[in-house]
Amino acid sequence: MPKYKEIALSLKEKIIEGEYQEGALLPDQETLAKLYDTSRVTVRKAIQLLIDEGLLYTRRGSGTYVRDDIKKNNANVTQFNSVFGTSLLEEGEVTSKIIRFDVRFPSEYEQETLKIKSTNPVYDIKRVRYVGEEARSIETSIMPLKYITDLDESILEGSIYNYIRNKLGYVISAAKRVIIASKANELDSKEFHIKLGDPILETNQVVFFDDGTPFDLSKTRYPYTSGKIVADIN
Repeated sequence: MPKYKEIALSLKEKIIEGEYQEGALLPDQETLAKLYDTSRVTVRKAIQLLIDEGLLYTRRGSGTYVRDDIKKNNANVTQFNSVFGTSLLEEGEVTSKIIRFDVRFPSEYEQETLKIKSTNPVYDIKRVRYVGEEARSIETSIMPLKYITDLDESILEGSIYNYIRNKLGYVISAAKRVIIASKANELDSKEFHIKLGDPILETNQVVFFDDGTPFDLSKTRYPYTSGKIVADIN
């Protein structure tokens, strides 16, 4: 397991056990780097994982805090974390099956939402996300090539957001999200092993960099068999 994931799991355990209380200010990155005998870059990646999972949040010029009202009894939970649906801290390996990977010009709605021009091409991506052998979500993303460069199938089969953070160097900040009820279509039925028309929970979101630039217009579908859902949005 990478060092930053080990640190994230350690911090998560301390939060759940109450060593870091809800609402408390986390030690600064330099202190944590010394504590875990690693670099600040590695600590920053660990903190970002817990921000994504909805356990931490940051205040500019103040630091990183533990969220209030954290759900501690989270067995059989699908996390709607602050920026994407399938948590990087799920038990088991998170992988993807690519359904669609195209480049095209944006629709008027996509231009308006992503603040791009009609001549700015976008990636049109559809993937099934698995934890181990189990399909957890079906995700569709529209991303402008002017920000998200050089995507390929090997990146799509893993984590696009890891690539955006670690390779492209962007800081992913927040999401504006709408959650709706839907019914299972043929792809949902096949991947989630449910019946056509069974309940589906769908999130539609726009995700932003820390400077407020929108870079991902996405839709994620979850089966009712996920159990309970935790939504925690900045």
